[in-house]
Amino acid sequence: MKKPVRLLSMACILVLLGTSFSACGSSSNAPADQSTGQAAASSQAAASEPAKNITMRFAWWGSDARHQATLAAIDAYKQKNPNVTIEGEYQGYDGYQQKLMTQIAGGSAPDLIQFDYIWNQDLAVQGDNFVDFNTKTDVDLTAFPEKVLKEYCTVNGKLIGLPMGTNGFGLDINKKFFEKYGLSVDTEWTWDKFIEEGRKIHAKDKEAYLFSTDPSALPIVVFDPYIRSKTGAYWLNDDYKVTATKEEMIEAFTTIKELFESGTAQPLGESALYNTKLEQMPKFINGQIGSSLEWSGTVGKYKDVLKPENFAVAKPVTVKDGKDQSIAFKPSMLLGVYSKSQDVDEAVKFANWFLNDQDASMILTDSRSIPTSETAKKVLVDANKVDMDIAKVVDFTLKNPAAAPPVALSNAEVFEIEKDVCQKVAYSKITPEQAADELTNRVQAKLDELKAKAK
Repeated sequence: MKKPVRLLSMACILVLLGTSFSACGSSSNAPADQSTGQAAASSQAAASEPAKNITMRFAWWGSDARHQATLAAIDAYKQKNPNVTIEGEYQGYDGYQQKLMTQIAGGSAPDLIQFDYIWNQDLAVQGDNFVDFNTKTDVDLTAFPEKVLKEYCTVNGKLIGLPMGTNGFGLDINKKFFEKYGLSVDTEWTWDKFIEEGRKIHAKDKEAYLFSTDPSALPIVVFDPYIRSKTGAYWLNDDYKVTATKEEMIEAFTTIKELFESGTAQPLGESALYNTKLEQMPKFINGQIGSSLEWSGTVGKYKDVLKPENFAVAKPVTVKDGKDQSIAFKPSMLLGVYSKSQDVDEAVKFANWFLNDQDASMILTDSRSIPTSETAKKVLVDANKVDMDIAKVVDFTLKNPAAAPPVALSNAEVFEIEKDVCQKVAYSKITPEQAADELTNRVQAKLDELKAKAK
């Protein structure tokens, strides 16, 4: 009777040893159903872990309409991503660039930054502060025109921003004003004809002006386009040289002088009180201003004040018999991600959603002009959500777009010199001849300095 007991004990020992060796082996030797069960449990545990709470800052400038649309889009993103909070830092245009430069210098810039492409070189001087979107796979770059990405958004080979909208350049018109003085909104104006009609209007009513512009905008709305329309080239080039002749500059400055002396343009002393805020100017609201040369992004706020039935757009003013009738265009603004952000990947993800997602597009509509993203634009066009006047300006611009301006023309110091000289002419402090000499000498000196730094 003892023998069977001994055999049973040995069997038990072998079973226990087998179990022990199995337990000591690697997990790859575990039965398939056991391995699967462990993986499922691990996956469920990971899924049950709450997503990391993220708080980011997003800075932009604009009108109240843009603010509200952007805040609504931010709310929609949070609904899709409950763990992400985006704090809006928004204001008007005045002082925005200076504030941004200060923040970047101090290492405290927002995670998401709206900026103007003309600041690209100034931002680049501050250091490597923007994420290169070329290195990020979470962004659909194919939705944007390659020409725009290359010519307006890339610095030193790095794609530092994505275009938020496309801005065309045109004449914003008060239709009632034009009707009152017998002008057609379909006229394609030359500067000679514009000043001729403006002089007549002001002679009839000393409080009426065919045109108004911000003092800081004179280079953009008159001097630069005049030279390009006249000669077919910008007045300086990428080789850091002033290329316009003295005679060409004198002609452009004479046009600025005649605009104000004839009463065609509202005196700068008046328009300066509402710099970048023409829609708040009493004369504009009361119908005493006939037009303004603007980027298409301003259409919405002017149209709201004048009412749609009293508003129209037209092609910008050009030079009679000029060599170049093309029209300036640019990204309305760029969206960049601060490279020192603690949440770069989430910021990139938001940037792609903000600019390319269909839901975001329907919320933002044309608050930053017509979207540059083909995906976003198609959604708005199909839904008839595009302001037809904005679309019209962008359309006639892109049918004959001007070449991208030289990088040096966007330099802040060069622009300040040009703005200063243009204003001196408008205020009759210097003659067009003196202005041509001063602009050439001061800008060439600055270009020489910039060229030396670039080496």
